[in-house]
Amino acid sequence: MSLVGTLLFCEDCGDLVDRCPLEQRTISCNVCEKEEINRWPTAQTTMSTPGTFPSRLRDKLSDIQILSAAYRDTWTLTPKTCPKCEHSEMKFRDVCPACDYRYVTKNFER
Repeated sequence: MSLVGTLLFCEDCGDLVDRCPLEQRTISCNVCEKEEINRWPTAQTTMSTPGTFPSRLRDKLSDIQILSAAYRDTWTLTPKTCPKCEHSEMKFRDVCPACDYRYVTKNFER
């Protein structure tokens, strides 16, 4: 039997051998029925690094997130005309998408 990491393979047929209890003295292959002494380790510590398992999601992670202009521009448009450039629509909160003019409506009296 050949131990690779925590997996035990039969050297004769290459089959993956089922794990057996520590009390069992011999291990046998289910395919070719070869038997050997149970030398399976009681514990095995494995270490991995972030690069061990490639992931598209992990590749996208960063401390700095870069957003495209289309992603950032989520303002709702309203049918108001811009007082500065006469563009037919204004963004919600009265910002012109053409010239970035900010129109402030004063709704209070003195």
